[in-house]
Amino acid sequence: MSRLGMPARLDSDDAAVLCELLHAEEAHYRRLLRLAWRQTSYLRRQDVPRLEINAEQWTKYLPRADTARVKREAYLSELAVKLDLNDDSLAPQLLLDRADIEQKKRIDAAVERLLEVANKLNRQNELNRQLADFCLELAHEESEIFKQGVLEDPSGCYEDDACKTTAAPGKVFIRQA
Repeated sequence: MSRLGMPARLDSDDAAVLCELLHAEEAHYRRLLRLAWRQTSYLRRQDVPRLEINAEQWTKYLPRADTARVKREAYLSELAVKLDLNDDSLAPQLLLDRADIEQKKRIDAAVERLLEVANKLNRQNELNRQLADFCLELAHEESEIFKQGVLEDPSGCYEDDACKTTAAPGKVFIRQA
């Protein structure tokens, strides 16, 4: 509360920092969304080497997105304390109530973009999970067909040079799975 008993207002610098944090988090989620789209393409083509590279990229960028989210949440907590907003569940709405019209528009727009990208990322990740389950099931079925059709064949398995193979023929399917 201000000294006149009026609630403290959101400072324009604080609003700008909050918008920057929201934008940074959104940028990280956009990068993850591009990786998720690539993952879909690689899963469809069963491109294992590119899936591995994509997984490395996820490992690199996911912690950065998480760090951006944690920074934004910590800053919101700081603002809640600064503006004397005690109820954490209502803090985001009360924070906007303390902002002027222009600040509110900018923050609302930043939050809207962040939510849009986060929802797209969640949807794409779920689609990729379903596609990965399908690919694993397909690989299992292919390996069973291979096992029954080739490995259990009394004539055995042969290499290109017409000699019996010494390596396990199912390695390709195991690697893809």
